[in-house]
Amino acid sequence: MEDAIPIVAFDKVAKTYPNGTVALSDASFGIRKGSIHAICGENGAGKSTLMKILFGLESPSAGQVMLDGAAVNTVTPDFAGRHGIGMVHQHFSLVPSLTVVENIILGHEPKRGVLIDARRARDEVIALARRYELDVPPDARIETLSIAAQQKVEILKALSRETRLLILDEPTAVLSPPEIEELFSRLRDLRDSGLTILFISHKLHEVRALADTVTVLRAGQVVDTCPLAEVSDAEITRMVMGRDVDVSRRQRQAANAPVLLELKNVSTAGNDPADRLTDISLTIRADEIVGVAGVDGSGQRGLAAVLSGLMALSTGTISFAGTDMTRASTAQWRRAGLAYLPADRFTQGGTPALSLMENAIAGTDGDPAIQWGPFLRRGAIRSRVQAMVREFAVRTRGIGERLDSLSGGNAQKLIAARELAGAPKLLLADQPTRGIDVASAAFLHGRIDAVARGGAAVLLITADLDELLRLADRVIVLFNGRIVADLPNKTDLTPAALGPYMLGLETAA
Repeated sequence: MEDAIPIVAFDKVAKTYPNGTVALSDASFGIRKGSIHAICGENGAGKSTLMKILFGLESPSAGQVMLDGAAVNTVTPDFAGRHGIGMVHQHFSLVPSLTVVENIILGHEPKRGVLIDARRARDEVIALARRYELDVPPDARIETLSIAAQQKVEILKALSRETRLLILDEPTAVLSPPEIEELFSRLRDLRDSGLTILFISHKLHEVRALADTVTVLRAGQVVDTCPLAEVSDAEITRMVMGRDVDVSRRQRQAANAPVLLELKNVSTAGNDPADRLTDISLTIRADEIVGVAGVDGSGQRGLAAVLSGLMALSTGTISFAGTDMTRASTAQWRRAGLAYLPADRFTQGGTPALSLMENAIAGTDGDPAIQWGPFLRRGAIRSRVQAMVREFAVRTRGIGERLDSLSGGNAQKLIAARELAGAPKLLLADQPTRGIDVASAAFLHGRIDAVARGGAAVLLITADLDELLRLADRVIVLFNGRIVADLPNKTDLTPAALGPYMLGLETAA
């Protein structure tokens, strides 16, 4: 039967880079037409390399990729577009200054003579959005849209070329539970209409909720491919990691520690709702992790900005360790002991075009251990960065490689290694484990816990409510820039219990 032939099959696919790094070894499995097929594995397990090969960005060193039963050469001009393969990357590839329509048609614009047919382009995008029930404002600029809306645009862009296979790389990383539920509903509709979906994720509960089949990669090899109905989460975790991973909740040491950070009646005048705060009052003690929940765009970005010197207050005060920080600059926050893990690791956390070594020592000017007067101690820097890479298990071909040569999870681990290298007094962690595998997330959770136990105040902003409940001592919920709930993290606090506050249906503040 024709339907029994996989839409895609990998036959002993291998990839070895010129420096000897083996990214894939003898990978073989198939993807059934009209299914949602999940791929799980650690950062560096080979998932991204496999998808680059399928999308035509890289060629295998050995083996074959089969489409509809026939071997193909993926590295040919516009391979993905010609074969109906679309991909939504974890880090969006949209142009912020362009409109929704302009982004979706980019590269295959409808023409009237030599000019772009703007009316036809707009009509086609509106029809595409209606066809797939992905409602987006066609004339809005990308920079004005929420993350959830931008993701819809990314999906529409990927579907705009008669796509029959859609690759989604960590698509829920910055979405709230209601947004995830909506996305999954749309993806199931797409599957039911005949689309095949490849779903790359580290979140096993989402894999189970959405996918039919899972393939697990470890160290560049396929461990197994099996129907999700036939395998437990614990078995998948063991396949991913090769061992069990402890994901227990944090136990706080001292509930009566002194207050380190205090915000009083803080408001901002940001034009974007994501930056806008209204009358925020909040305290965080030493050895306390306060978690922030909220639908994307509820003020989380503004809260991070005022606590890192990136945005001025319109009203209110901020004090830290007894010092007035209301008008403090980023440099002053750094000197006061701020460590910052930003949500966007490639634009805020590091410089993609610089090497791992350069990114790892950013902000350490004047450190006598690695600098002698105006001169850098290259040997000492190399030793320090290599130790950081080993300690945080950053998978890289070498510390001279560019930051953007790393997967998102490995880039985040390098940035975390840099930020947690000292003894911070305040840790601002914004989506700290987005796109990171289970073991790496557990490792970072342990480091964040250790920072708090060392006497620091920690503010944890995350869309992953399981992470929030695992780490936080208290949870505040933001809605429209206001704190609508401030809840102790007891065992009866669940993602479902946070939902009504996140949607503005209840208040407890």
